[in-house]
Parts: sequence; C-alpha cells; structure tokens
Amino acid sequence: MSPVLAIASAGLATLFAWPLTRWLGRGAGWPLAALYLIGAFALLSPLSLALSGMPTEVVRIPWVPARDWTLDLFADPTGLLFAMLALVIGAVVLIYSSSYLSGGDTRGGGRARTRGPQHYGFFQLMTLFTVSMLGLVLTDSMVLLYVCWELTSLASFALIANSGRPAYPAALRTLTITVVGGLVLLVALVAIWIRTGTTSISEALSHDVWYTDPGFTAAVAVAVAVAAFTKSAQFPFHFWLPDAMAAATPVSAYLHAAAVVKAGIFLFMRFSPAFHDVPVWNALLVSVGMGTAVMAAVFALQKTDLKQLMAYSTVSQLGWITAAIGVGTQEALAAAALHTVAHALFKSGLFMLVGVIDHEAGARDIRDLGPLWRRMPWAFGATVLGAAAMAAVPPTLGFVSKESMLIAFGDVAGGQPVAVTALLAGAVIGAILTFLYCARIVLGGFLGAYRDPSRPAKDVDEVHEAPVRLWLPAALPAAIGLPLALVVWIFDVPMSAVAEAAAGPFGWPPHEPGIGVVYGTPPAGTIDDLTHEAHFVLWHGLTLEVGLTALILVAGALLVWRRRPVDRLLDRELLPFTGASVLESLTSALTRAGRALVRPTASDSPARHAGALLAVLTVYAVGIGGWALAGGTTIPPRVGGLDRSIDIVLLIVVIVGVLGLCTAHSRLAAAVLLSAVGIAVTIQIFGLGAPDVGMTQLLVEALTVIMFVLVLRRLPRDFIAASLPRNTAAIVLAVLTGVTATIGVLVFTGRRERSPVGMYLLENGPEITGGSNVVNTILVEFRALDTFGEVAVLGVAGIAILGVLGSVRATALAIDPPPADEPLPGTVQSTGTAAEALEDATRNTVPLKLLARGVTPILALVSVMLLWRGHNEPGGGFIAALVAACAFALIYLARESDRPVSRPSTPVALIGGGLVVAGLTGIGGYFLGQFLQPAHWYVAGQHLSSALIFDLGVFAGVLGLVMTAFNTLGAGRAPIEVVPGPDEPDTGRRAAARGRRGRRDADLGGARDEGRDVGRGAEEVAP
Repeated sequence: MSPVLAIASAGLATLFAWPLTRWLGRGAGWPLAALYLIGAFALLSPLSLALSGMPTEVVRIPWVPARDWTLDLFADPTGLLFAMLALVIGAVVLIYSSSYLSGGDTRGGGRARTRGPQHYGFFQLMTLFTVSMLGLVLTDSMVLLYVCWELTSLASFALIANSGRPAYPAALRTLTITVVGGLVLLVALVAIWIRTGTTSISEALSHDVWYTDPGFTAAVAVAVAVAAFTKSAQFPFHFWLPDAMAAATPVSAYLHAAAVVKAGIFLFMRFSPAFHDVPVWNALLVSVGMGTAVMAAVFALQKTDLKQLMAYSTVSQLGWITAAIGVGTQEALAAAALHTVAHALFKSGLFMLVGVIDHEAGARDIRDLGPLWRRMPWAFGATVLGAAAMAAVPPTLGFVSKESMLIAFGDVAGGQPVAVTALLAGAVIGAILTFLYCARIVLGGFLGAYRDPSRPAKDVDEVHEAPVRLWLPAALPAAIGLPLALVVWIFDVPMSAVAEAAAGPFGWPPHEPGIGVVYGTPPAGTIDDLTHEAHFVLWHGLTLEVGLTALILVAGALLVWRRRPVDRLLDRELLPFTGASVLESLTSALTRAGRALVRPTASDSPARHAGALLAVLTVYAVGIGGWALAGGTTIPPRVGGLDRSIDIVLLIVVIVGVLGLCTAHSRLAAAVLLSAVGIAVTIQIFGLGAPDVGMTQLLVEALTVIMFVLVLRRLPRDFIAASLPRNTAAIVLAVLTGVTATIGVLVFTGRRERSPVGMYLLENGPEITGGSNVVNTILVEFRALDTFGEVAVLGVAGIAILGVLGSVRATALAIDPPPADEPLPGTVQSTGTAAEALEDATRNTVPLKLLARGVTPILALVSVMLLWRGHNEPGGGFIAALVAACAFALIYLARESDRPVSRPSTPVALIGGGLVVAGLTGIGGYFLGQFLQPAHWYVAGQHLSSALIFDLGVFAGVLGLVMTAFNTLGAGRAPIEVVPGPDEPDTGRRAAARGRRGRRDADLGGARDEGRDVGRGAEEVAP
C-alpha cells in the first residue's frame, strides 16, 4: 500500500491547496511540502525491500474487469528513484515558493505579485503535477501510465500558461510537442497490448515477442524513443524547454529539473528491459543524446538570460543521460541513474538561485548584472558549488556521475573502436562546453564579467543578500553534491538495483496480485548473468577516464580565460531557423491543409451535414442488406399479435404531421408540427407499456417547445426558399432514406422473442439490484458508466451554451434588419384589442402567475417523489430533473419580462456538482470491487442504494443544463412592435408605451455592449 499512500499524500496536497492558500497565502507551501515528505516517508519501506532484493508488493485495483484492465501500483527501484526525486525536490521547491512568491510577479518568469488566494492556481497545478508524476512512475499498468503521461503534459502546459498572456505561445508549443509524443506513445502501447495480450507493463516486457520478432521490437523501440525524446527535450524536440522558461522560477526548478523532463528519462528506463540490447534503440539514443548534449551546450553559450542558459544546459545534461541509457549495459544504466539524481539536485538548486538573483538584483540578464558576490556571499557560494557539480569538477557528485558515464561509454556498440572513439570525442567536446557555460553562470551572475555599461542596471550597492528562508532552500540541493560525493558509496546499492531492473527481463516471473516482483531473474537460457554491482568512487586511479577529465578541465579553464574569442565566435545566428519557427511553419501548413479538407463541409446548414450522413447510411444499409440477401440470409417470420388499431391512427397522425412539416414555410408552424409528431410518438410509447420512456419523452417535448420559441425569436419568421434542384435532391434523399429505414425496421423488429440479455435483466435485475424498475436499474447500475458519460456530455453542452452565447454580444444574435417598408421578421403585429393585450404585460401574465403559485410546489414534490421512487417505480433522476425544469419553465413564463431563472453561477454549480456527486459515487464503488458498483443498505426496513446518490448527480446535471438554456436563451427578448389599427388613432398611451420600450431596448443594448466576459453567462444577456 506504500505507493497508494505516496500518491494519496500528493492528492491531499492538491485537495488542501485551496483552503491552505486561503488561510496561509504564500505560506501554504510549508504544509504542502510536509505532505510531500510524508509521501516520501511512505516509500521508505518498499525502498528498503527493493534494495535488499526482496519481492515488492503489487496493489491491483480492478478498473475494467470485462477487458481485464487493472490499475496496478508497485514500487520497483526505477519507479522509487523518480518518485523520491519528485517528492523531495518538490518539497524543497514548495518551501522556496513560500518566500519567492511574496511581493513578486509570477508573470513573465519573475516573482509573484499576487497575494493570498491568488496563489491557489500555482499550488494547485504544482501538486496536481506531482500526483500525475507519481502515478506515472509507480504504475505497472500501461493504461494508467499513458493517462498520467498526458496529465503531466496538461499540467505543465497549464503552469506555463498561468504565467500570463506572453507565455501562451510558448505554452501551446510545449503542449503541441508533448501531445505529439503522447500520440506516438499511445501507438506503441496499443501495439504492445495487441501483441502481448496484457496491459501490465511487467508482463508485457517479460513476453517472448521481444526475442522472436525483431522487426516488431525495433518498431516499438523507435516509437517509445520518440515519445521519450519529446518529453525529455531531445533533438529535434528540444526547443520547447527553453520556451517554457516563461514560467515562474519555481515551476522551472521543479518541472524542468526534477519532474516533467525526467518523465522522458523514466520512460527510457522503464522500457529498457526489452530494448537495451536492440541495435536501433542503442544507436538512436546514443546519437540523439550526445548530439543534443553538444548542440544544446553551444546554444547555452549564446544566451545572456540566466534562465535561458539554464534551460539549454538542462537539455544538454538530459542528452548525456539519454546517451548513457542508450549504451544499454548495467554499468551505463547505473551511471545514468546516478547522473539523474545529481542533475535533479544541482539543476533545481541553480534554477532557484537564479530566482534569488532576480529577486534581489531585479534582473537575470548577465549584461545587467554587476559583481554581486560580495553583496550575496551565500548565494554566490551555493551557485559555485552547483555549477561545479554540473561542470563535473571534483570532488562533487556531478564529477562522479560524469566520470562513471565516460567509463560506460567505452562499452558502446560492444566496445567497437570507431563507435567508442566517436562517442568519447563527442562527450569530451560536450563536457568542455559544459565547463564553459557553467563558468558563464558564475562569472556573469556574480562577477560582472559580461556586464554591458551601455545598459541600465541596478546599483550593486543597493543589492543585499536574500533572506535565509529564500536562499537556503535554493542552496541546499545545489550544494549537497559536495558532501554526497564524499560518501558516494551509499549510492552503490540503489543505483545497482535500478540498473538491474532496467537491464534485465522485467519482472520475471510474472507476478500475481499481492505477489512480489523479483528483478533480474530471467528465464533459463535467455541471458546468462545480469548481475552487476555498481561501485562509485572519487578516484579510480590513473585511467583513460581520469585523463579525459583532466583534459576537459584544463581545456575548459583555458577557454574561460580566453573567452572573448569564443563569445565573438558564437555571437551570431548559427542557423537560419529555430525550432519554434519550424513548428510554427508546420502548424500553419497543417492548418491550411485542414481548412482545405473541411471546406466542402464548412457550412452552418444542418441540411448539408445531415444529408451527407443520411446518404452514407442509406448506401451502407442497402449494400450490407443486399450482400446478406445474396449470401442466402433468411428473414424470420414476424411474431403474431403485435399490431394494434391504435398504431394505425398514430401512424396517420405522424404522417400528416411530417407532411405538414415538410411543406411548412413558417418556422413556428414547423415547430408546432414537429411537437405534434413527438406527442404522437409519446402516446405510442405509453401504449407499448414503457412509462419511464414515455414520461421522459413527454417532458422533453414540453420543454423543447419552450426552447424552440426562445430560439425562434432570434430567427427570421419564414424559411429561406430553396431552389428547385436543391428541393429535388432533398426529396429524393428523404424518400430513399425513409424507404431504407422502413425496410430496416420491418426486417429487424418484431421477428423474435425477447433477447437473452433482456430476459436476464428482467429475471435477475430485481434480485441483483434490489429494485423492480428494470429501466432505472439498467441506467444507474448495469449501465451506469454509460449514464455517467451522458451526464458528462450534457454538462459539456451546458457549459458550451454558456460560453458561446455568453461571449457573443446579445445584439449579434438578432436577425439582420429588413428594409424599412417590410415588417421585422419574428415580430408580432397586432391591432385593436390584441394590441392592448400584448401591451400590458402585467395583466397578461396574471393567469400564469396564479397557475405557477399553485402548480410549482406540486411539481417540486412530484420531482422529489420521482427521484426517490425511481429504483422501484417509473421515475428516476432524469425524469425528476425534467419535472423540476418544467417548474422553472412555468416560473419563467409567468414573469412580466425576460429575466434569468437563477443566478448565473447556479446552473454551473449544478452541472459541476452533479458530475462530482456521480463521480464520487463511482469512486466509492472501487471499495466494493469496481467503478460505479452500487452499495445496498436497509434502513428501517426501507431498501436504499448508492444508485440513488448517483441519480441525484444525474438530476443536478440535467437541471443545470435546462437552467443554463433558460438563462442564456430566455433572458433577452426581441422587440414587440404594437401597430395601431387602421381606424385607431395613435393615442398618447401607445406612444408612451413605445417610448418606454425604446428606452428599455436602448438601455439593454448599452448594457450588452459594456460586458463581454464569458464568465458572466446569463448576466450578459439579462435586461
């Protein structure tokens, strides 16, 4: 249960982010960091088991039993390494944020000027990202791995975009690249699932397909590598990470040093058991990794902004790790794991120290920074130690890890001299460039070596050391590499365990629920001996690697001394394009291609879309039917006794209504005829003995009429006359579709008894569910997941209505004005007594007010009754919500003027609350075995089910949708012009009435012009 506890601790941090931020403001980082450390403490037990070679417990949570999909959580050495980094570094960053966010500015990568609850978005997204990262590294399920992979992409996008509008393009580029990687990963995972027949990562990686099908193995290896390249910012996807520096410094310190970029490294290691000895995997990772390391180091030397420099240095260091993983030996994998730890420490610290410089000096461009080292000695010392670790200067942890990788590079491609020489040459060049940009950080950040006198800069005398609570969390991970290097032997066992898990067949033998996984125990005859114990020391003696390290340090020091020629050489555009510009060009080209592709269907005419759909379905039905008949398929005889005389009457009503509908010129007449057809169908449903469906259809028809009227007010009164060819085509298509549908109904209905599924539900449903209303039990128990999806769709529809109509000026929804000599379409033109009646809204609504006063309480009681009894009698959450909606419709119609039926936030709260209630009910089902599995109790002899709570969520979601429609469609009214009769004088009363209406409409137009905020919803169109 330790992985569950670790994820739960981060989940609690996400849950408590809001109240803690409300209470403590920026200080919420301290208790949130404590929750992170609790999660890290929970992982100590499985960590000790993994390091001692003991089996690791697997927590298996059923998800989709029919597909044998489970959400498996387990703590193997690889997952524990990345989980501990995410939690420990995350805790340090949260503590740092508690001081960094005070009085600053989160926008543009600076400090945060917002205070109090405004920090909620930052803490919420940071903790949500941690939950996603932990789920990614602690799962044995390919499904959960992919979901968490995408969640990390979304969370990082949101954190970058949260930095302000200037960061939006960078955030979108980041999202684009990582989503592309996610799609490639999805293809790889689906292919693995199909070939291995399991969604368990350990079982899939221990399948013999990796040995028997080299082509498949190579293809999947390339797909996984590309997916990991996108997340770990490797060429050609490297440019998103420097773009992401638009985010606040704590975001950069966490996501781009210890979290999101490490997700790509984790993916390499997770799938390394299957691919570590696949040539295409080795070649791809080594070449791309070392090429990226050298390229990014060159780009880093061109940057004057310290955060941009840090970003490219991160890309470069990740290239080193990628190349080491690509070598594939256990020695290389252990070195890569150690450098992953070292990089997370020194890079997160350096990012935060850049924030300290920005905090105190007000700048982070080295051209604006003077000699700060005397004014900020503690920050200077920590930066020197962090930069020394990144430059692999002894005695630091970075030196040990870098030298270990140099040793491991000697085994690339089986030790072939050409490959070894090329890789070591690239490594030496990359390491020298690393030394140069590390020196650039120290010299430019604290010694003023790159200061430009022509640029305005803050006086050094005004700069002072940052508060201890700010610089200490930043200095801790940067400086800790020195003492850790002195006791580097403590990493031997954990890094050996990681290497063994990443190099050998994964999880032999395949584990069962609750049974441990033993790492590095392959089946007989596959691999002889995978055991290799890492041994990290500061001094290996006089070896080739020591000589290379000496060469790197000496050459780096000389180039730093002669840095001016190097700076002049690199002070130019090395390439005529950038990664961001290439992506923008590709995006523009794809956008143009997409527009050309959809141009044939780019129409707001429903006829064009419906016509194409009906034509395809008709051709498909005729083709399949003809093929079946040609193949000798026989049609069973009809079951007798199904036809009734009332069916003929209702059929005639439907036919007459449809014919009238097709020939109607008025939109209002068409709406009335369509409702008549619906009522006839409703009567037939009742006649067939389906009261649940019948009541639902009847209530939908009643509400639809009102919605029709609300929409028709904004449309021309009559349909636009169509041309003869268009009418002819429509008639032909309609006849063919109707004939096809009729034949299909005659063939497929009434020719068998009840289906086995139907009989099972009728016979066993009451006993299984405790409810006698089979329709309701199907909806809220047997097919509850479908119902949950439908409620989610309704909720999205409600939010879409609110967003679209709330963002459009109300006057834009009106029809175009006709010529002056024509009446306004959609208006009511009345004379005489009718004009008087329409003019006085107060007297006109008295009957409806009286009716509403008496009927509304009854409808409310009926709604509650239908909700309560739905499990055993006709009713349920959907029908109850429609009845409640009818009560709101009556209240709306009884008002003298068009006004919202509720506050703008109420429908949104109902929709969101309904989804939350339904979702929590489903999550509670996990404790009984699976999602949405209901629980049953007997209270005072009354049977109760958790399905009632689920139905309550359905009720809230449906009611919220209808209220949203009333608030947005019904809160604005087209003007009603009162025209006096030909023999009536235009009395002063009528003139005054028109004047009042004119002033009201003018005021309404002004109010509409003033506000356009989408969030105002119904207020936007309210008079």
